[in-house]
Amino acid sequence: MFSRTLSHLFGRALTLGALLALATGCPGGGDDDDDGGGGTPKTLTGQVTYDFVPATYSSLTDSGTLAFNQATKRPVRNAVVQVRQGSRILATTNTTEQGNYQLTYTPAATGELSLDVLAKTSSPQIQVEDNTDSNSIWAMGSSITSTSTTLNVHASHGWTGNAYEASHRVAAPFAILDSMYTAARAFMAVRTVTFPALKVNWSPDNVPQGGDKAAGFISTSHFSPSENEIYILGKEGADTDEFDSHVIVHEWGHYFENNLSRSDSPGGPHGRGDILDPRIAFGEGYGNGIAAILLPESLYVDTHWGPDGLTSFGFDAETEPLDTDDPEPGVFSETSVHRLLYDLYDSGTNESYDQVALGLGPIYDALVGLQKTTPSMTTIASFITALKEMKVVSNASVDTLLARYSMGPITSVWGEGDSKMSGIYVGVSSLPYSTTGTLDGDYESNKRAQNQYFVFTGKGSQVTVSANSAYDVGIALYKQGQVVGYADSFITGTESFSVATQTNALYVLVLTGYEEPRVSYSASVSITSP
Repeated sequence: MFSRTLSHLFGRALTLGALLALATGCPGGGDDDDDGGGGTPKTLTGQVTYDFVPATYSSLTDSGTLAFNQATKRPVRNAVVQVRQGSRILATTNTTEQGNYQLTYTPAATGELSLDVLAKTSSPQIQVEDNTDSNSIWAMGSSITSTSTTLNVHASHGWTGNAYEASHRVAAPFAILDSMYTAARAFMAVRTVTFPALKVNWSPDNVPQGGDKAAGFISTSHFSPSENEIYILGKEGADTDEFDSHVIVHEWGHYFENNLSRSDSPGGPHGRGDILDPRIAFGEGYGNGIAAILLPESLYVDTHWGPDGLTSFGFDAETEPLDTDDPEPGVFSETSVHRLLYDLYDSGTNESYDQVALGLGPIYDALVGLQKTTPSMTTIASFITALKEMKVVSNASVDTLLARYSMGPITSVWGEGDSKMSGIYVGVSSLPYSTTGTLDGDYESNKRAQNQYFVFTGKGSQVTVSANSAYDVGIALYKQGQVVGYADSFITGTESFSVATQTNALYVLVLTGYEEPRVSYSASVSITSP
């Protein structure tokens, strides 16, 4: 049994298009009878499995690890399986939910036969590629003898006790694939969903450093909106995320947002206790919460290598927040958001404040409904408003949950009912408009203290938006989440742009401070129209 990227099946690098052309070039369901020797059809059956290594965490010791001694065999589900003879594909199928397969093929008189399992599913379409090897698809294979009728294939984790044996580190791409398949199938079980094809990039050379992604410098495990692809860390001794299921599904959740829902999150650093811009508070809280919901497993664990070897950190989406866990609860806390989402989903039988058990279907409906089309920014306010407008749950029960996490009884996408959320939006009733506000350089640009929103209605005329400060600021104008105007010189605090507006359309202007002088500073905004 051997493992390699798919290009190595041919002894040369092939583009993805060429690989797909080869994979689909055999008519009749993949059988190829043009063997030149009139061979006898053969049938091969078996099961494909992989090692799943649990990521553990204890809140008592604030530590954990990858528990290789607790590894279990799991089926490789819906994966593409092929019989090859040299570079020719003789038959293709997909594994079942139990990892089983059956293939009938007709071999030529000569040529080595192999069974190859690709880190690729067909429904939905997900494939795991090596971004450091010409984006080739990961695969594992075994030789087939002329008398083979049964062949089971297993992907091992390759851990020897203190290091990975590279040639046996086969399970990683299949573990990643299976976590994302689990996430997608959970939604498909409750709603009719068509997911766009997804490419996931994993390599044992992917390190937590920025630079050339083709060389493995991916910064962190992340979803890239511009590429619509996911990158996962894999460097031994630095950070390996292939068995961190919650991390993987968190990033898959951002892919879901980008393709079926919407996210206005500015991105950037975030963590426990941060008072975030509400866009990122929702985006990251949603990512954590949706991972706990879809897997389903409430304990979120992220492992990494430290000075003392493998360790981890984590949190339980079901556990009541503590001062040390969520010291600044509310609409600007990602921890409050992910626990609120989980409580909206689950039954909460032991929690008097949780009388809501929506399940996954209504959450999906809210995400692809008003959360996608809201004229406001995407925040917990737009999501809660979507749920309330669907009338699938008692508003009073939702408000009780909101109060549990120090949020007011939200009644609109603009956060009315919660003074902190509504306070980030400033209504502009008429133009021209000008104001001066205060930003705080003690915080990064994605924190609440560095952002302010202004809302106005388009009149069908051109508007000019300007900002001025002694420090670095930027401005962006949104219409239903789409940026229609933007200015940030990265040098001065004077920014301006002009755009044509649509009659009766709502626009949100976001003023962001980028300077970090560790002092409060003023910034003025003006919106004018001829």
